[in-house]
Amino acid sequence: MLSYSKIKFEKIFPKNYKLIFDWRNTKFIREKMLNPKKISYKEHLYWCKNLKKDKYNQSYIIKYKNKKIGLISIKKIDKKNKTCTWGYYIAEVSYQYLALLVQLKFISWIFDKKNIKKIWGETLSNNKNILKIHKYFGFKVDGVIKKGVKINSKYVDIILTSLFRNEWNKNKKRIFSNYINY
Repeated sequence: MLSYSKIKFEKIFPKNYKLIFDWRNTKFIREKMLNPKKISYKEHLYWCKNLKKDKYNQSYIIKYKNKKIGLISIKKIDKKNKTCTWGYYIAEVSYQYLALLVQLKFISWIFDKKNIKKIWGETLSNNKNILKIHKYFGFKVDGVIKKGVKINSKYVDIILTSLFRNEWNKNKKRIFSNYINY
């Protein structure tokens, strides 16, 4: 049985920089990102060093049963309007089955711990599994940016989605009761 309580979000330390760099540059991760290009280690280190001082963008390692499996990010945190964008990836292929559980914990964490009222996001239209999970969790499509990004010589639409805390509160009891073993 999957265990919700075994999913943890851990601060990023220098010892994790290389691991995150390797994850970020894998083909199957890049193909699902708005910026699918390989990044240099210099660019990556710049990003890592800015994490500590950037109050509007936060990233954490996802751990399951103490195994590092991916990354979550909250970006463009607007404390006045209580909004943010977000994203995550599970880089360890053998743990991709945890996507629904990770998203469940991440959304709860954003609303409960970060005091956000609206989460918004941008998902590539070819990322069908994540879009299906978003819909199941109550995300609504706010719009589409037609042919918004070029991936492997093809233009792909960007789907704009959002979820409000009050909508989440209506859906989470159903979702938790179906999937959670604490």
